[in-house]
Amino acid sequence: MRINRTVKKIVLSLLGVVLLLFGILVYHIASMKPVENANIQISRIDFDKPFDSLSTIEIKKKLHEIKGVKSEIIVKRNVVVYFHDNNIADSKKVYDELMNKGNYKAERFLLPANLAQKQVCPVMKKDSYKYKFSKFIQGIFN
Repeated sequence: MRINRTVKKIVLSLLGVVLLLFGILVYHIASMKPVENANIQISRIDFDKPFDSLSTIEIKKKLHEIKGVKSEIIVKRNVVVYFHDNNIADSKKVYDELMNKGNYKAERFLLPANLAQKQVCPVMKKDSYKYKFSKFIQGIFN
């Protein structure tokens, strides 16, 4: 009789802990805010000649003038890497506008087709039960 009572206490305690952890998980998923930078993309342009300090400043200034390009612009040797908002401008539009602003010999860096189709998020795969559960919980509370 005493063993049954002890087993019952252990099972109820474990069930309470599992229920508490599940509630914390649901609260965490429900209270998450949408990702702010979901539309930010990184792009690259390869130039034929390396930049000196003056041309680096000039290329950054011209890129900042293009609508949709963010403040983070990296210029190293003959490569320019920049961040842009996909909703405002895609990489082709930014490249075309930059080429119109100056006489440059450059080409847009494009990923090979096999890499371009890969999933970007390393945390959750869209067909996993974790992703589906998170979407379900967010759908209830949002």
